[in-house]
Amino acid sequence: MLMTALGCMLPAAASLHLLWIARARQDALARLNKLIEPGARRETAGKGAAELLPLLPQVLARRLRQADWNPRSGALAALLAGWLTAAGIAMGYAGPVGAGLAGPGLLLLAFAALEICARRRMRALHDAMPGLLERVRQAIAVGNSLATALEKAAAASPPIVAGALSATIRRIRNGGGVAESLERCAADSGIHELRLLATAAHTNLRFGGSMTQILRNMIENIRRRTAIERELRAGTAQIRASAWILGLLPVLVAAMVMLSNHAYARWFLDTEAGHRMVAYAVASQLAGACVMHLITRARY
Repeated sequence: MLMTALGCMLPAAASLHLLWIARARQDALARLNKLIEPGARRETAGKGAAELLPLLPQVLARRLRQADWNPRSGALAALLAGWLTAAGIAMGYAGPVGAGLAGPGLLLLAFAALEICARRRMRALHDAMPGLLERVRQAIAVGNSLATALEKAAAASPPIVAGALSATIRRIRNGGGVAESLERCAADSGIHELRLLATAAHTNLRFGGSMTQILRNMIENIRRRTAIERELRAGTAQIRASAWILGLLPVLVAAMVMLSNHAYARWFLDTEAGHRMVAYAVASQLAGACVMHLITRARY
């Protein structure tokens, strides 16, 4: 019971602390906005609640940026209320064990949804990067600077690429260096192609040379790498499918047993030995899922 209470209270306390810090930042921004000109104030009036990304751990904030999720204080409060409600319902229906399983389970589902969205968006960005680099190369070939070529290429790119580069383009317009802005964007989003472009910009600025030729070589290498990645994913499809089946089979079997034989399932919820077996089963399932993920994950 004590462990269940601590497991529910610690995330709630951390979330409330983040909400308090976000509210303080929002109050500070509101006081600063009073000093801004009326026209600029209208541009910043629609931002609403304070952003929480700067307050989160770097790994989580980076994953949220990759998924294009920008949590606000109100959304975090709603999620926290829903999470506590679900834990309370599980507590009333299945006791402390149910609450202890429901709380971490919902958090794992949320992280899984974040991981899936981040991977899909990053895959779409990686697929669109060769087209962006080709447009940059063509714009430089006709006499544009790298900053102008990047801005024109981003404007002509799909919305997902334009959204990912919007902060970088705005930073360059305000006087930031092209290479430094690209490096910051690559560090925030984890896009390898932008890191290559920033390195090429640094190299060209320091040693000179033909930027169009550098970009042509980069595009060719990226396309070769993409072809190898597709072949590797096709070759490991059977292994990944087997891993999904092995990971979901115990969960499905346990759900079917609990639905078909309530008396058998109550033993796991009412007895101390059942509690230990449930904890062991959950820990084994999580450990096995992590091991299978590491085995089937292809590193390019």
